[in-house]
Amino acid sequence: MQSEVWENLYKDSVQLTKPAQVKQLLSAEEMEAIQLLIKEVIDAFLEKGTVHVGLKTYVNKKLRNDMTGPMLANRPSSFHSIESWSKYIFGEEKFGMVLNSLEEYSNEFSEKAAMLVRPLLEHAGLPLGGLSFLFFMGNYGFTPFGVHKEAPGEEGILFHLGPGKKQFYTWDDPIYNAMAHNKTVFHDFDSMLDHAMCYELEPGDAMFIPHQVYHIANTTEFSLSFVMDYINPGSELFLNQLALDAGNVEVAHENNYLSPVKMDTRTAGWEQILDPSSLQKKVDIAFRRKILELKSNGGILRKSKIISSTRIPNGSFLIKSKSAFPIYLDEQSNNNILVFARGHRISSKTHPKLPQLIGQLNNGETIDISYIRNILEPEWDMIDIFGLLGKLLQIEAIIADYPETENQGSQMVS
Repeated sequence: MQSEVWENLYKDSVQLTKPAQVKQLLSAEEMEAIQLLIKEVIDAFLEKGTVHVGLKTYVNKKLRNDMTGPMLANRPSSFHSIESWSKYIFGEEKFGMVLNSLEEYSNEFSEKAAMLVRPLLEHAGLPLGGLSFLFFMGNYGFTPFGVHKEAPGEEGILFHLGPGKKQFYTWDDPIYNAMAHNKTVFHDFDSMLDHAMCYELEPGDAMFIPHQVYHIANTTEFSLSFVMDYINPGSELFLNQLALDAGNVEVAHENNYLSPVKMDTRTAGWEQILDPSSLQKKVDIAFRRKILELKSNGGILRKSKIISSTRIPNGSFLIKSKSAFPIYLDEQSNNNILVFARGHRISSKTHPKLPQLIGQLNNGETIDISYIRNILEPEWDMIDIFGLLGKLLQIEAIIADYPETENQGSQMVS
């Protein structure tokens, strides 16, 4: 059913080029679960301590940088709902709170988000800039930073969690659409509203807004919404990043010393000195690995948090992967292999049975450690086996559990 809703949104938005609304994309249970995860995101963000990065707070439409003190002193607890916590911080004031890069603070939120938007990626494809998430919270009325548009290539989907309603206004007009990003932001917009398209968002609804379209929202009662940025990077920016990645790629070729260039040489082409096919191979490999990095993380831009306190169980235990995050392998030229999981790259020794094992995990099988040892030994010893499993556990690409319910102890991942 949800796949059909996403397909309709993709069609109604004319392949993510026009504003479009979809009703009841999220169930009441999903909204409750996401609100709890966002509360965990807020707590993890405050615990990190770098509150000057990624957070904006507004009180009575004025940007306030001094609100982080009360937040740090009163982090949300299990007794708080997001609404009750925000009232404790802001009282009865009209406030707005925006936090970027939610995926950076919670692996669980990333997993929920990846599962939610996977049907869209099946229709629209994987954006080369990845997916990133932010939230808006408060009762601030109209968006404090006025009628605006997103950065070029950043298409947005707003998921409205309520409990209040939200009005969303768009100006899909060729004149407005042609204006450069950040060059013009409209704050005196009362007269503009008569010419806008207004969408009434209720809890569970979603709204797609393409990057070129000016928009503003009105939230008069306390509400929480989170936004997914579907990022299509500029070709020059992406090429520059790919060139940097290609510089770290090794390819098998004859490494001849280069002859000096004569002083009177005029603009000699690099292809006369270097092997163009070697550079092409480097770029091809860098591109492939960039795609595998994104695919292993459900399309999400930022890799998962490393949980250094994760422990490998003692004795017999089972492992399974997470359906939102398949694991990929890519051979290296030095007889090593790269394991791509949750956006991370893990370098490992090659093994002829490793693709079989990863395939079984990606197919949803639950696998016993004794089976893993049976197919990987003696080529791999216990250090090799537990080294890879430990890293996959620390980035939460796999889950470990016991075949029985009793606690059998555990050992620290090193």
